[in-house]
Amino acid sequence: MTKRVRKLLAIGVTAATILGLAACTADPEPGSGSGAPTSQPQPGGTFTLALSSYPQRGLNPHYGASFDASQVLRNVYDSLVSADENEQFHPWLATAWTISPDGLVYDFQLRQDVTFQDGERFDAHAVKANIDLAHNPEYPGYSDVGVLNYSSVNSVEVVDPYRVRIALNTPRADFLSTLSGIGGAIVSPRSLSNRDSWASGEGFVGTGPFKLDKAVPGQELDFRKNPDYNWPPATASHQGPAYVDELVVKYIPEASTRAGLLESGEVDAIGTVKAEDIGLFQGISGYQYEQKGSSGSPKLLYLNVTNGPTMDKRVRQALTTGVDLNSVIQNVTRGTQDRAWSIISPQSRYFDGKYQGSNSVNIVRANTVLDEAGWRDRDSDNYRVNSAGDRLTIRVLASVPGYPEDDFLKAWQAELRQNLGVEVELKYVENALVYDLLAQNQYEAFPRQVGGLDLSLQLNRGFGSVTPDIKYGQVDGITLGSVVAGSKLADKQVDEWLLNATKATDQDARKQWFDKIAQYVHDNAVAIPLYTDRNSAAATANVHGLHTLFDAPRNVVNGWSYDIAVDR
Repeated sequence: MTKRVRKLLAIGVTAATILGLAACTADPEPGSGSGAPTSQPQPGGTFTLALSSYPQRGLNPHYGASFDASQVLRNVYDSLVSADENEQFHPWLATAWTISPDGLVYDFQLRQDVTFQDGERFDAHAVKANIDLAHNPEYPGYSDVGVLNYSSVNSVEVVDPYRVRIALNTPRADFLSTLSGIGGAIVSPRSLSNRDSWASGEGFVGTGPFKLDKAVPGQELDFRKNPDYNWPPATASHQGPAYVDELVVKYIPEASTRAGLLESGEVDAIGTVKAEDIGLFQGISGYQYEQKGSSGSPKLLYLNVTNGPTMDKRVRQALTTGVDLNSVIQNVTRGTQDRAWSIISPQSRYFDGKYQGSNSVNIVRANTVLDEAGWRDRDSDNYRVNSAGDRLTIRVLASVPGYPEDDFLKAWQAELRQNLGVEVELKYVENALVYDLLAQNQYEAFPRQVGGLDLSLQLNRGFGSVTPDIKYGQVDGITLGSVVAGSKLADKQVDEWLLNATKATDQDARKQWFDKIAQYVHDNAVAIPLYTDRNSAAATANVHGLHTLFDAPRNVVNGWSYDIAVDR
């Protein structure tokens, strides 16, 4: 029990009331958090931030470009362009660019005043070195950036020292998005030349506002300000170097412990605030709280169409409608996450509201469908069995989940047993082991939020064709499927829609293709949309710009600290 809860209980406020307050005050607009300082931000000092997950795959931005890594590595590395929350693109290391009428050739004019943190000059040769290395199968980043993001790049040409030309073999509507993400980070060619650092990223340097000073694996990352920084993205809130001299990121898996550290003043801010902790900071004197939706993929429960009971569409449909997901999500997250009705985030420009309310709970119908699918009888534990006496078991394979996924899966497990007589086995493993187990194909459900700033990359990775042993490929230089394609869908019609959506440069046309994919997944219960992605952070009242942790440049999760200042 935290000291603030004890204090509230002492004056007669119940724990239930505290949780209720969190539910009632959820979903503020960006920048609307109370308690933020009103003075002008001043340079100097240290900003200490507590987050939940240390970058599991090291500190190479091309290899560890996952949610946990992108939170902090964005502070070290810049990209050619930046994206805002409306998916519009702005100058960064590139001052301007042109795209050929056929969408195959991109010419970028580069800044001429940028240096890497090791003193090396940034120029067109540096851009070419990064993209060329991503195509090297021996480079760890090949499996992520090379295969998924740069698969359509035919050539990178240095036109002059500050002009680079990138030629594609097929139009890519998502290419600027690729360049704007952490996977498009530009690393010093000098540091890239050290092959021993390729996997870990140790010794890598960028052009960003901070330089990594010390890493304690699993525990802490310390950054110091780059005093020469004067080239922030056009989406940033100020110019010149970062405000704070040092950025310290502590990794604390337990949400309640992070909250306690903020209360005690040991950290200035925390990320991933658990629902029951929001009431400790939101609207409380001396603190501020921010929450913001993301256009990233919603959390989905991919249902394996190639193995076990979920090969049967009727079983998948019963799993989709046999649980009151609205209530489960509300109870687990106290209203901080919204129910997702589609595989497309409601924050995305391509979201279609027609899915709102579809596939609502219908427990009676779900039970009837399972009867029709041959799971009519019950065993001594009241679980459904078929005529051979096999129990209806859904094996959920997941990376060790954090909040709120862990709480949700346990609640979903209990509801399916009670409502439908379905047994759910939860198997949690470290992320490094997940891919091998997915290839073994011994599971029925896989919860995942598939990354990618552009919707094409999200859907291509999640629903492009793969084999049961997770082999995927490319069509016209566009990668379809991935190691996280948990449904293992292999449908030529869906692949065609995915390719069309990736190539289409007209937004209306893209929306039509995306809707066909979303409708197919909905109608065939290939995946269950669970809840939308929301980023949250709390801080003391001394922190300026808390909402910018989510913003410039556009991040999947929080951690960008360039515009943060701290009053001391």
